[in-house]
Amino acid sequence: MDASASNTKREVSESSFEYFLGEILSLSYPMPSNDPVGEETRRLENIGYEVGYRMIEKLGNNNKFIGSDPLDLIKFICKEFWEEIFRKKIDKLQTNHRGVFVLTDLRFRWLEKYSSDDIASKQAAAKMLNVPCGIIRGALANLGVLAIVNADFNNLPGCTFNIRVKS
Repeated sequence: MDASASNTKREVSESSFEYFLGEILSLSYPMPSNDPVGEETRRLENIGYEVGYRMIEKLGNNNKFIGSDPLDLIKFICKEFWEEIFRKKIDKLQTNHRGVFVLTDLRFRWLEKYSSDDIASKQAAAKMLNVPCGIIRGALANLGVLAIVNADFNNLPGCTFNIRVKS
């Protein structure tokens, strides 16, 4: 396969993934008033969880032994996994060496279409971040690490993902 065919395949896959994400968000948007608070968040994160879990299965066939230490697994997420899903490596990884990791992406592609000065846009961005939180949590679960993942943003399109590994 030549380079142009490979690039075309990547573009089609990426646009399909973006369409898929948009459909997930639009289908979950008007929640019935009888749904408990947090149900929408839980559904979006569960969708992301399934995607992340399965992506590790796909990547696992192509990678050699990653390790079993949580730091090694988080580094794998920041490099190979992040690049596969978001087409770039994470910009910054911080840890307190006690099971808390902070991943910073200064230009998170999924947030590029949101404005930082519009309240509705910020709410939509916060809702959308439940999907990548689920993706990270699912990937880590498949690697044998149970974790709580939260996201935060101050300056769009940058965001941080906080990962707390359960011991």
